[in-house]
Amino acid sequence: MKKFIFIIILIIAFSGNLFSQVILPADKTVLDSIKSANTGNVLLFNFWATWCKPCVQEFPDLMKIHNDFKDQNFKLIFVTLDFGDDSFSETKKFLKKQGVDFTTYYNNFKKDDELIFYMDKNWDGGIPGSFFFDENGILRKTFIGKRKYENFKEVISDIMKKSKQ
Repeated sequence: MKKFIFIIILIIAFSGNLFSQVILPADKTVLDSIKSANTGNVLLFNFWATWCKPCVQEFPDLMKIHNDFKDQNFKLIFVTLDFGDDSFSETKKFLKKQGVDFTTYYNNFKKDDELIFYMDKNWDGGIPGSFFFDENGILRKTFIGKRKYENFKEVISDIMKKSKQ
C-alpha cells in the first residue's frame, strides 16, 4: 500500500503542469526521488515562506529563471516552510498570484535539523535558501538570503557549462 501511495505522489509531482498549486509533503525519501528522477538536469531547490519578506521579494526572479531555463535540462523545486492552520490556503493563494503552475512541496521532515543537514550541513536554516545540484545530484552552490535573477542565472549557466565539458 505504501508503494502505491508513493507512486501516486510521484505521478502527481512530475505532472505538475496539469495541476496548479499542488502542495505535497517533502521528506528525505521524496527529495531523494526528485533528485533521482531528474538525473541529467540541474536542480534548484528553493526553501521559502510567505511570511519571509526576502523570500517574497525574490520569488519573481525565481519564476523568471524557471521560465527562461525550463526547456534546458533545468528544474526548479519550491519547498515552502510555511506552517500553521492557514498555511496551505495562504501558500496556495501566493503561488497562484505568482503564476506557479507546477508542484510545490512543504517541509515534512520530523525535525528541522534533519532537513538542514540533508540539504547542506553548513546551512544555518536561514531563508530564502537556494541549493543548486548538478546533473548528477551533487550540491554545487548554496545561497542563503535573497538573490537576484543574475545571481541564479550565473550559477545555473556555470553548472550547465561544466556538465558539457
